[in-house]
Amino acid sequence: MHILTKILVVLVALLIAALVPLAAVSSTNQSVYKQAAADAQANLKKAEAEGNVANDAYNASIAAVQAKVSALEAQLRAATMERDKETQMRADKERDLERVRIELADLKGQVAAFSANDTLQTKLIDAMRQDIEGARTQYLAAEKARVELQDSLARIQGDLDSETAAKRQLQEQLQKVSEEKERAMADVQRYAALHGSAAPRAGATSDASLPVVADRSLSATVIDVKREPDATLAEINVGSRDGVKEGWVMTIADGSNFVGNLRIVQVDVNRAVGVVELEDSESRGEVKSGQRAIARKGQ
Repeated sequence: MHILTKILVVLVALLIAALVPLAAVSSTNQSVYKQAAADAQANLKKAEAEGNVANDAYNASIAAVQAKVSALEAQLRAATMERDKETQMRADKERDLERVRIELADLKGQVAAFSANDTLQTKLIDAMRQDIEGARTQYLAAEKARVELQDSLARIQGDLDSETAAKRQLQEQLQKVSEEKERAMADVQRYAALHGSAAPRAGATSDASLPVVADRSLSATVIDVKREPDATLAEINVGSRDGVKEGWVMTIADGSNFVGNLRIVQVDVNRAVGVVELEDSESRGEVKSGQRAIARKGQ
């Protein structure tokens, strides 16, 4: 073998002997470096996460501080407005106080003037007292007159209601009488056509059952009603001592509604009985106890 080859082989063997430990160290260092890099990357991520948390906390702290600053500014504005309002109120109170002082000074001057002229003050008080007494007397008189006028008005209203009811009753009676008159005239004409003239005979007397004109106005109450086959009788709570006479024709009313007539046929001292006429139970109702019987003077 050539010497150079031998030298080369020796060098290669030496080189291999030197590179094997180096490769082992490099392999070990590479694992360590990889682990260190992984640890460093994990630490970096952790640091970034902590940085993000710290940044969020910082931002939250900044927002809280800003909110607190805004609240403090609002409180400051409110306090400023309240201070301005109190200042205005204080100024108004001072003006009012000054006005009261001026009025008090005027009152003191008036009191001093009144005190200086006590006689005039006494006369004024007496005059005021007399005016008050006179006004009170006038008020009492006016109040008495008002009560009397109210009573008179109530009586007049009652009379007016009675007169209205009587007018309505008279109108209904007039209508009934007109209808009866027309029927009687028709009967007379038929009688005259069949039997000749119906003129009264010489010496004939008037009908004793003609109504008697009332010489006074009177109001009574129906206290009893008796119905018989041929007539209906009603008793009222007035009699001869009240001026009731046989032959009177009184109007029976239920409130302001006309019910019928009552022709007096029997009179006692404090009672009277009459025959009910023009009663229409279907349209106006029946005569009952408690209804009024009214007599009008001259009717």
